[in-house]
Amino acid sequence: MSGLYRFSWTVLRLLARILFGYRVHGDGKIPPRGAFILASNHVSYADPIVAGLGVRRELHFLAKRELFAMPVIRWWIRRHHAIPVKRGGVERSTLRLVASVLAGGGALLLFPEGTRSRDGTVGAPQPGVGMIASRNAVPIYPVYVRGTRGILRSLLHRGRLATFIGESIDPAGFTGADRKELYQAIAVAVADRVRKMRERHEG
Repeated sequence: MSGLYRFSWTVLRLLARILFGYRVHGDGKIPPRGAFILASNHVSYADPIVAGLGVRRELHFLAKRELFAMPVIRWWIRRHHAIPVKRGGVERSTLRLVASVLAGGGALLLFPEGTRSRDGTVGAPQPGVGMIASRNAVPIYPVYVRGTRGILRSLLHRGRLATFIGESIDPAGFTGADRKELYQAIAVAVADRVRKMRERHEG
């Protein structure tokens, strides 16, 4: 890590441990070098932070373009590797930026569902995670973030706030009648893995 990112990661992880008893499970699965995708469930605006605290690597992530219209927020998220994305779909320019990050050995955080879950369950995924992983030939690490839905309640239940990291998924191991079917098959496999992690660690 470097500069501001390292400082933010260190301070926020320390605060999460002190205030919430935050824990990480499976962080040893993440390689110290090389490109990969971190694919997490999504129930709260806190998810990108809590998912990122579980990985000792700098992460890039997609953020809605509207956030970049606010100067202070724009300054902050750009320095923490946010990539602007248009609502309703990912543009070619965004995909080129993502490809550049992964080609350079960087790591990308994605939410396969494409939006926040209202009831806390893991819903049907969008094919985007499969498309990006397949096109760039990078592994996907499924992640389950627990305790961010109603995060203030996690203050009263120390240890509930946690990041669980699963075994990697290789997109090369999937097939499909066409690219769309291939991308969806990968995305479904990722969502199923995250769903099983939720079932195992929720409660």
